[in-house]
Amino acid sequence: MTPSYSSGPAGPPGGRRAATFAGASVFLSRNLVAPEVFDAVHDALRLNGANVLLCADPGRTGPSDFHVISSSSHCILSCAKERRFLPKQSYTCCLAMDGVKILCSGFEKDEKAKIEELVTAMGGLLQSKSSVDVNFVIVKDVMAAKYKYAVNNLKKPVVTMNWLEQCWIEHRV
Repeated sequence: MTPSYSSGPAGPPGGRRAATFAGASVFLSRNLVAPEVFDAVHDALRLNGANVLLCADPGRTGPSDFHVISSSSHCILSCAKERRFLPKQSYTCCLAMDGVKILCSGFEKDEKAKIEELVTAMGGLLQSKSSVDVNFVIVKDVMAAKYKYAVNNLKKPVVTMNWLEQCWIEHRV
């Protein structure tokens, strides 16, 4: 068992800075975060009121537990800079689709489940019905029912599953 060392919530004296991450228990391990960003991530967490535990504890999966892995470092720094709460996604953190609404068409039920998982993990929303506020339409092929509607009526970008997977890899839309 790895010992855990808590650096506890901290911040400037007098509490002048709002504790954006207050109430979050964040597990931060040097083995899981790139050395070049570790100190910046640790400081961002502490200065924003998180309870930082310098270890990895996969058994902790409560709603306020957040596990930092290499790919989530950018998310923490972004949330700290923008004074946003940490997403409730425990191990993954990608804000590439924050506020983006996706519609998909032509996929089987299991494929739609995977699309929904990726979209929501990146902060987006998978919609079940067409609407003018959809940002992107993911189609399996040009024969998909909503393809022509998306192109002709919605005038929204039509993309494939490969695009969604690339968004996940690159952490950007």
